[in-house]
Amino acid sequence: MSKTGAIITIGDELLAGDVENTNALWLATQLTTRGVSVYEIRVVPDQINRIARAVRELSQECTFVITTGGLGSTPDDITTSAIAEALSVPVEPHPEARCDIQTAVDDIRQEHPEFNHDIDRACRYPANATILPNEEGISPGCICENVYVLPGIPTEMKAVFEHIRDEFRGPIQSESLYADTPESHLAPILETVRNKFDVRVGCYPTDDHKRIQLVSVDTEALFKAREWIHSHSAVEVVTLSDADSDGSNSTQRID
Repeated sequence: MSKTGAIITIGDELLAGDVENTNALWLATQLTTRGVSVYEIRVVPDQINRIARAVRELSQECTFVITTGGLGSTPDDITTSAIAEALSVPVEPHPEARCDIQTAVDDIRQEHPEFNHDIDRACRYPANATILPNEEGISPGCICENVYVLPGIPTEMKAVFEHIRDEFRGPIQSESLYADTPESHLAPILETVRNKFDVRVGCYPTDDHKRIQLVSVDTEALFKAREWIHSHSAVEVVTLSDADSDGSNSTQRID
């Protein structure tokens, strides 16, 4: 059975264009390469009701939801409260989170004694949350049902993701090949491939070629679709060495 994931990136700065949303791209790649189909990527402001609504909707529609941003002790760090509202649970002090945060703050204060951090505020998490260590920062992530809550700073987000990466496994496989055929000529051919082999098909222009991506949970269907495209007289398939691609001409299998 296919597994789906949704990504919610949180922050007014993302919507204003003040910060590039690299977290969404990185997480989408991580899910896809692990065989999870990315259902939706949503950007929401620092508003509890908007975050809660996104989490509530997507947690019901998807296997997994990952949020990034809004963890900490500042006024705009409201993600944990929004998650709790979405899942109808209270927010309460979490002993494990407090211990992790206190340790991180103590380490910082060894070099910067004046450092101030509202630990009481920062350690409040949704009830029954599983805490995820954050070795790169102060605020730990957490798991609440099928919602995975990560920090917004990219280095911290990636560090916390390492603790949960093995939980994201799905049956989706993908394969890419390149062609010199004009996109308008490829359109009816790829439509036939989609219908004939029951695979998802995408066509994406690169600087020099068209990248055809085939996606399926069925290995046999995927390889039959690729073979059919290769044998089609109207498709000028470019070999890997000629394409000078990123190496994505081979099938990616998810164990």
